[in-house]
Amino acid sequence: MKLFSVFTFLLLFSFTAFSQNNNGIIRCGTDERHEILMQDSAYAAQFAEKNQKIETYLKSHNSEMKADCDEILYLPVAVHFQDVGIDYACALEMALSQVESINQDYGGTNPDINKWTEGRTIRWPQIQNGESCVEFCLATLNHPAGSGIAEGDYAVTLNEYGPIDDIPQWSGYINFFVRNMNGGVLGYSPLGGDGNGDGVVCGITSFGSVSCGGNTLMATYNMGRTVTHELGHYLSLNHPFNNPDCAIDGDGIADTPITNAATYGCYAIGEELINCTDPILWPSYMDYCDDACLYMFSQGQTDQLTAYVNTSLQTLLNNATTKCEDAACINFEASFQSSNETCEGNDGRIIFQASGGTEPYIYSITNGVTDSENPDFNNIIQGKYFLNIIDQQGCEFIDSVEIARDTPQMELVSSKNSFCGDNSGSLIVKVKYDADFEYSIQGVSGWQDTAYFASLSRGEYTVLAQTASGCTPSLDVTIGDDTDLSFVIRSVHPVNCPLFDNGLIDVLLSGGEEPIKWQLNEGNRSDKGFYDRLGAGDYNLSVEDGRGCRLDRDFKIGVSYLEIGDDCPCDMYIPNAMTPDGDGLNDLLVVVPSCPISNFNMQIFDRWGKIVFESEDLETRWNGGLDGYFVEPGIYFYRITYRWGEKFNESLEVQTENGYVQILR
Repeated sequence: MKLFSVFTFLLLFSFTAFSQNNNGIIRCGTDERHEILMQDSAYAAQFAEKNQKIETYLKSHNSEMKADCDEILYLPVAVHFQDVGIDYACALEMALSQVESINQDYGGTNPDINKWTEGRTIRWPQIQNGESCVEFCLATLNHPAGSGIAEGDYAVTLNEYGPIDDIPQWSGYINFFVRNMNGGVLGYSPLGGDGNGDGVVCGITSFGSVSCGGNTLMATYNMGRTVTHELGHYLSLNHPFNNPDCAIDGDGIADTPITNAATYGCYAIGEELINCTDPILWPSYMDYCDDACLYMFSQGQTDQLTAYVNTSLQTLLNNATTKCEDAACINFEASFQSSNETCEGNDGRIIFQASGGTEPYIYSITNGVTDSENPDFNNIIQGKYFLNIIDQQGCEFIDSVEIARDTPQMELVSSKNSFCGDNSGSLIVKVKYDADFEYSIQGVSGWQDTAYFASLSRGEYTVLAQTASGCTPSLDVTIGDDTDLSFVIRSVHPVNCPLFDNGLIDVLLSGGEEPIKWQLNEGNRSDKGFYDRLGAGDYNLSVEDGRGCRLDRDFKIGVSYLEIGDDCPCDMYIPNAMTPDGDGLNDLLVVVPSCPISNFNMQIFDRWGKIVFESEDLETRWNGGLDGYFVEPGIYFYRITYRWGEKFNESLEVQTENGYVQILR
């Protein structure tokens, strides 16, 4: 039966049209997999038996379900990364982050649970948040024979198995199979797992909450909730939208509102969405929203998964006592403090604190390569350290810290600019730390005992300092260039011709010696500071005299048609394309003269020379039509005649414009 199911599921993933979002993401492949498996009569009978056990359990334990947890239901987890390119350190970090996420989600201690608290008041006052007594542990003890995992190490394998969904050797665990997924599927799971080597399948780009080792999590699925969702299936929870008929409860859970379609995306807290009658419970982990908008189980959902664990996963509960350290490590607490290396060097420090568990504790700042029973590590240099504390029961604390080297501040005491491009500039700096420093200007001078530098020309300088122990503060200093030049601004006016650039900058120089060289925007050179026919924009005007003295200033040329300039030339603007589709944009052929005109006539011809439009009024414009219908898209030709000037004061010469306009739709 199992071989048939897996093969059929592969075919299903290749040819079935899944429910997906606009980005081609298929949140879950469980429904399609389950549908195929249910075609096997033995599997269907086993599935029905599991559901009957749940129903019986809920009836007999109804009064206990909402009570506080008297006993934690530990379930051991193993994580198998399959055919991926990350290293083991990254795999372990991802696995730990995923287990942390599911424990928060299933225990109702997730950091974003406040969204539900606020949203429930607004939209779902009758629904209680479920906090299950199930806790997942990443197994560390009594690994399967031949696994190659050392006692005390986490049950995480890396590229030991191909992309398979069932490893009998790993019976007694909920297995997480992590790999690159095809077709946009994020994950899938059995609907009611057995703990016999099966498990949850998840794509590596939506697994856990850590991007590392060259693997980047998808932006909308980066909180580990793909596994939260699929693990819900493993613990018997169905999609609330499992039936397209609004008259039928899709998941069989009384406190989840009926809906007939998945919900994708992310919504405001308490936002109302209705598919059938009642507002959809879209924040439920069993819907399809982005990770950031999934943050709760209903009480009915946690009751059911708790019933399933107690009735169908007893083997896993028993196995947890030999696979998990969590029970022995509940009271084990550890932390650390660190201080950076100072300028003197070799004086960083890491101090561990541990309590609970079973003493003595073993401490390491080298990821366990070297150990000590002393929690105080001194004389540390800058770098990244991987921290471990482990007690005699194997309870372990793992973290990392980056020890930096503190760099004292360097400040500018004083500086002097150069004059007219010479090298009379100078600077003095000071390091705010009591030590013997040498000083240098990067790329300019060698090392010296003094912090004074002279003979500097205008420019950007990086001043360096160093001690014998390698402390290296630095400071960027700008030496300017003083000058006795000044500008006399005669005129700056904006562009005020409708169709032509006539902006102007007219500046004289006060002081200076010949020859005088002007430059506008590092390209337009001249022997005077007069620049006309400028378009709107930002300009930098610079000048240099015969001594090498320089001066520059920024100008801004704007646009103003409040008063049209007397120097505006006359011209006719005629578009060469129009889109007459009724959207109010470029629907008309608008002819714009820059000066008054008279005796206006415009004719439009099709390609065969037939007149399709004619007007003697500049304000009567062609809308791309003929006899009440739009003309076909294509090229049309125009002939426009007019005289410059107003009536009774027009020019003698008739102006003629010939050209074409393209109709686009």
